[in-house]
Amino acid sequence: MNRQKAIQLLIDRLHARHYLEIGVFDGRCFMEIRAPYKVAVDPDMKITFRYKLHAIRKRVENLRNQYKHLTSDAYFASLQSSSPGRLFDVIFIDGLHTYSQTFIDIIHALQFLNPKGAIVLHDINPDTEALALPASSRSAAMQAVGKSGGWCGDSWKAFHHLIACNRSLNQLDLFTLNCDFGLGVIFPKEEFNRNDWKGFSPESHYENLPYEVLDRNRADVIKLVEPDFINQYLNSKQLKSV
Repeated sequence: MNRQKAIQLLIDRLHARHYLEIGVFDGRCFMEIRAPYKVAVDPDMKITFRYKLHAIRKRVENLRNQYKHLTSDAYFASLQSSSPGRLFDVIFIDGLHTYSQTFIDIIHALQFLNPKGAIVLHDINPDTEALALPASSRSAAMQAVGKSGGWCGDSWKAFHHLIACNRSLNQLDLFTLNCDFGLGVIFPKEEFNRNDWKGFSPESHYENLPYEVLDRNRADVIKLVEPDFINQYLNSKQLKSV
């Protein structure tokens, strides 16, 4: 399973209509996702006009796609001021791969998530310390570790922080699929109250965690499970359509 298949599985099982992707780059995931209404957010979007035309020919609903050349902070701020009641059924976060920005993106996304929906995060399970190098951008990381492999950044710390926050609130189901460098999945429980999450922000304790914390106990730190767990979860919850 990879990110696209996991996202599409959620969209299909939840009968989701509204999809948001944070950090789309060249659109290889976003353009292939099948959903009636899709929004792409990236300040440095690289989706070509030719690719957009190809996607429209392939699936006419891509005519409805919205492309927002904004940072995630700016986009969520614009939603708060112009469309505070707008909700997305499935949100995929693959933006700036830093602990602080990923955590901020999660908290913002929870404010605009359909309580029957789901959030997916990419790159939550780097399997080497080099992949987990904190850096302000992919290009900065490549300069430090070379171009031979990928880069996840330290987004795992954001998911670990979220798990800690949820211990007191107990409003979310959280797990990380062991595939595609780690896909963190967030499902609101019936007790979910978006207002309870507004006060959370990045903390230096999590910012400064060493990679060894993750490497020692991934099952606890990021709730790592095998990919098929998502099907087991969906079947056990008998989730209703959004």
